Order: sequence, then C-alpha cells, then structure tokens
Amino acid sequence: MTGQDASDAKEAVLLQRRTRIEYMALIAEIVSAIAVVISLVFVGFQLRSGNTVMLRNEANATMEQWTNFRSSIYADRETAMMFQEGMDATPPLDPADRLRFLYVMREHAWATFQIWDRARLGLVPIANFEQGAAPDFLRVICTQGGPIAWAEIRRELPPAYVADMERIAMSYVETHEVRCVPE
Repeated sequence: MTGQDASDAKEAVLLQRRTRIEYMALIAEIVSAIAVVISLVFVGFQLRSGNTVMLRNEANATMEQWTNFRSSIYADRETAMMFQEGMDATPPLDPADRLRFLYVMREHAWATFQIWDRARLGLVPIANFEQGAAPDFLRVICTQGGPIAWAEIRRELPPAYVADMERIAMSYVETHEVRCVPE
C-alpha cells in the first residue's frame, strides 16, 4: 500500500466517522423533537386539569357566597318576613324595615352581579347567570315592591350588568306576565 492509498483510506475512515456522527446528530434531533412534543402535550393536559380545578373552585366560591346570602333569609324568620313584606309592598314597610329591605335587595343584586361577572369572564358557564341567578333575582324584582327597590339600587350597579338584567327581564315579563319596572 502506498502513501497515497493509506491517506485515502484514512480520509475514507474519517468521512465515514463524520457521516455516522451526522446521522447520530440527526437521530438525536428527531428524538429531542419528539420529547418536546410529548412534554408539550403533557403540559397541555396539566393546564386543562388546572383550569378545571380553578373553574370548580370559582363555582364553589360562588355557591358559598349564595349560601351566606340565602341563609341570612331562611335562618331568621324576622328577616324572611321583612323580605316577603318588602316584596309584597302591602302594607308599606316602616322606615327601619324599608332600609333593611333595600340592603337585602342590594346584597341580592351584588351576589347576582358576582355570577354575571364570573360568567362574563368565562369562569362559570353563562347559563349560571342567564338561567340561574338572573331569573332568581327577577322573581324578587318583579314583585309588587321589587320594582321600586330595583329603581333605587340599579343606579349603584355597573351599567353593563343592569343592561343584561333588563334584557333578560323583557322575556321574563312576557313569560310570567309580571311588572319589573316602577310605574
């Protein structure tokens, strides 16, 4: 074997090694790309799971707020009677009970607003507001004494929320044949 042949053989071996290293690098890139895709899928599942937990916690917080509001009425007969008399508006409430009735109405309005806001932000389904909290509040607003209280407290609430409540009230009025605004 001549010096040229030995040099050519050595160059062939080096070229072969370089080619193997390039193939190994290519395989390593493919494996790392697959690993990245798998980790992104895993992260996606974790985010979805985290979002589900967050939405459940938000729904639980909403229910806790509503439980506190409802228990203020059903746990105390005097408050329940005052609330019923305020909705009936016959006979008119004395000044102290009128004040109490307006505060209960405000609490109900703000509790309903919390569900509206959470639904608007996508934290709870929109049905929680449109088929749950809004009609429940309208059952109170659309009573004999409700429109008078609503006219007073609606000014204290965010305009977009009031607009949605009044939009839903239009179909509620037609369906239930009631009045929801003062004359």
